[in-house]
Amino acid sequence: MLLAVTLLLSHTMTASVGDVRVNLTADHDRVGMGRVVTLTAEARNSDGTPAACLLLPYANGFRWGAHEHADANGRAVFHIPLPNPGPVELQVEARPEPDAPERWIWAETVADHQTLWLQRAFEVPDDLMDAVLWLAVDDSATVYLNGELLGEVGGWSDVKPFADLHGRLRPGANVLSAEARNGSGPAGLLARLELTTPQGTHLVTTDEHWVTFGSQPAEWPAAATGGAPANPLGDPATSLWAGTMTDWPTLRNGRLLFTRTPLEPGAWVSNTISVRVEPRTLHTMVRDPDHLVGMQWEPWFTPHNCNWTTAQAVPVVGKFWSWDPDALRQHMIWLMESGIDFLIVDWTNHLWGKSHWDERDDSPNEIIHCTTLALETLASLRDEGLPAPAVVLYPGLNNGPATTTEAINEELDWIYHNYVRNPRFRGLFVEYLGKPLVLIHNGSGPSGLEGQAPVRDDHFTVRWQSSQSDRTRLNESGYWSWMDGSLVPALTTYEGQPEALTVSTAFFSSGGWLAPTAYGRRGGWTYIETFKAALEHRPRFLEIHQFNEFAGQPEGNGYGDEHNVYVDSYSVELSDDIEPVSLTAPAYRGNGGWGFLYLNLTRALIDLYRQARPETTVVAIASPLRKQTVRADSVRAIWNWVGVEPESFSVAANGQTLVTGLEGTEADVDLSAFPDGPVHLVLTANGTRSRYLLSDTEDSLPLEQLVPASASVDFVLERERKR
Repeated sequence: MLLAVTLLLSHTMTASVGDVRVNLTADHDRVGMGRVVTLTAEARNSDGTPAACLLLPYANGFRWGAHEHADANGRAVFHIPLPNPGPVELQVEARPEPDAPERWIWAETVADHQTLWLQRAFEVPDDLMDAVLWLAVDDSATVYLNGELLGEVGGWSDVKPFADLHGRLRPGANVLSAEARNGSGPAGLLARLELTTPQGTHLVTTDEHWVTFGSQPAEWPAAATGGAPANPLGDPATSLWAGTMTDWPTLRNGRLLFTRTPLEPGAWVSNTISVRVEPRTLHTMVRDPDHLVGMQWEPWFTPHNCNWTTAQAVPVVGKFWSWDPDALRQHMIWLMESGIDFLIVDWTNHLWGKSHWDERDDSPNEIIHCTTLALETLASLRDEGLPAPAVVLYPGLNNGPATTTEAINEELDWIYHNYVRNPRFRGLFVEYLGKPLVLIHNGSGPSGLEGQAPVRDDHFTVRWQSSQSDRTRLNESGYWSWMDGSLVPALTTYEGQPEALTVSTAFFSSGGWLAPTAYGRRGGWTYIETFKAALEHRPRFLEIHQFNEFAGQPEGNGYGDEHNVYVDSYSVELSDDIEPVSLTAPAYRGNGGWGFLYLNLTRALIDLYRQARPETTVVAIASPLRKQTVRADSVRAIWNWVGVEPESFSVAANGQTLVTGLEGTEADVDLSAFPDGPVHLVLTANGTRSRYLLSDTEDSLPLEQLVPASASVDFVLERERKR
C-alpha cells in the first residue's frame, strides 16, 4: 500500500524522575496450590509524590503475573496465581514510564497501494543545544526537514535515529515532512523529535494534530496548506507494531513483560512478600463418562506463531510462551477444578499448503513442542494423584491453504507412534468407540475430500470438524463444530443420539466480529444462552469455545476486499477467551479485561450440566457493560439466566436495594438519587441457589453453603461531560 499522511507535531517537555520506592502488601501469606494472592503496590518518587511507572511482579526472582501501570495515586493491584507448592518470594519492580506522547498516525481511510504526504510545522527555541529525530513507518517513507531531504526510512523493527540535526534546524518556525508508502495491510507513521535545551528536552511528536494529504501538495516538501487531520492509531507500547519494535527510544523492552524473565541487578524493587504455597486436594466435579466436557485450548503462543502483539487482554499469569511450565500447570489446575474432561489441542494450521507431514516448517514444530510439554504436565499432575484431563488433537486439512489427506495420514501416524504409544502418556487420550479420538478440521465438508485418498482410521476414531454449522449445515453430514454463529448451536448426532455440540462465550457468523450478526460477550449473556442447548440435548461430547485464543488480526489487516472482516479475536467484548486476565492492564484494542468472570461462569455452568436434575441457577448481566459510561438518570438492565427458574429478581446499586420483585429479563433502573461516579450494580435471582461466586478477582471454589444466584457489573455514572 502507498501511504500518504500529513504529520502534525505536538510540543511537550520532559522532566527527570528520582528513584522510585515501592511498598508491597499481600492479602495472604499462605495459600493452596493454584490459588490467588492479591498484591497491592504503592510506588512513590523520592520526594514522596506518586510515581508514574510500569510495575512488574516477580516470583522467586522471575517475572510472573500481569504487568500493571500505577494509577494517579501510584497504586496497582495484582492477582497472582501460584501453581507450585513451596515457598515463594514476591516482589514488584518499578520502571518509570517514559514521556511518550507520540502516537502512530495515518489517514482516516487505509487502502492498498496508498501514498500519504504528512507534515507538521513547529517552533524551535533560540537556545537549542542538540536534536535527534526518531521515525518508524509501515512500510517506508522519504523524510524532509525544512524542505531538505533527510533520508529514507523503512520499517519499524530496526529504527535508527537522525542525529546531528542542530545545524539543520533554525530558531522559530520549522517544518517536518514525510512522504509515506505502504504496500498492503496496516499502515502508520510514528515520529519523535527530541530538542535539547538548557531547560530540558522539548518534544515534537506525531499525534492527532497532524494532517494528511492524499496527493502531493504543490508546495511539497515545504510547508503546505489544507489537508485532513491525521487519524491516531495508538501509542507505541500497545500498537500492533510493539512486539517487534526493539529500538524505539520510549518503548520498554518487551522481554520484560514475559514470564520467566529474570529480575535484573540494580532494579528499583519493592520489599519482599513471603508466601507459602501448600499442596491441596483439588475441588473436582463428579465425571460422567457418557457426557464429556472438552475445552478448546491453544498451544500456539511461540515466537514463530502468536507473539501477543494483537492480544485484546493480558493474562493474569502474564504474557507467556506456551512452553512455560508454570503457565501450563496453572492452566491445568484451573481446568481440572472447572470440571473439564479433555482438551481440544489446536493443530489446524500445521500443514498450510504442504503435501507431506515432513514438509512442515519451524512454526508447527514449536506448537508440537508445546503440546509435548502440555502432555508431560498432565502426566505429572496424574502422578500427583490429580484428575488430569485427557487430550484430543485437532489437525487441519484446510483451515487456510489446504494440505492433502496423504499428509494427514502421515501426521496421524506420527501422533500415534510418538504420543499414543508413548508409555508416559498412556491414558491421556480420549477413547471413543474403542480407539483414541481425533478431530480433523475440514471447512469444505465432504466436497473437500473428493479425489483424495481416504483418511485412515486404523489407529483413531476420526471425526471431522468445521465451523459455523448454522450456515453450512455440515452437522447434518456428521461434522462437529469449532464455533457456531448462532445463539442455538448446531447439534451433531451419531446413530440417532446427540454426539457433539459447541457452546461459546461469544461468536460471529459471516462477516466476522464487526458484522451485525456477531454476538459479543455481553457480560456472560451469550455464554448462558448458547449453554441452554447443551442442557436440552446433553450430547456425548460438549465443546466449550474457548480458553486462550488471544490472537486477532491487526487493524486494516482483516479479510475481505475492505480488510475489515476480523476473526479469531477483535476486542475485549468481541472475543471468546475464558482464561483469566488482568482487569486493568492495557492491550491491543483493550484497556483491561474480564478478570476471572468467565472461568467462574464455566464452573457454574458445568456444575449445572452435571446435575441429574437442575438444582442451581446461573445469571449474567448483559447491560450495562463493564466500564460503560451511563449519561442518564436511569439505565436499562438486561440479564439472562439458566437452571432453576427464579421466583423474581432484585437490583441493588452501591449496597442500596433499588427494586425487588422483578419478572422477565429487563428493567429500567432509576439512578437519579446517585451522584456521578462509580456504580456497582448487583442482580439477585430470588428463590435460587448457586455453588459458585461469579467473582472477577479470583477463581471461585464450590461453596459449602449455597447462596442465591447473583451477578454484578461496575460502570460509571456521568450525566454531564466533564470539562
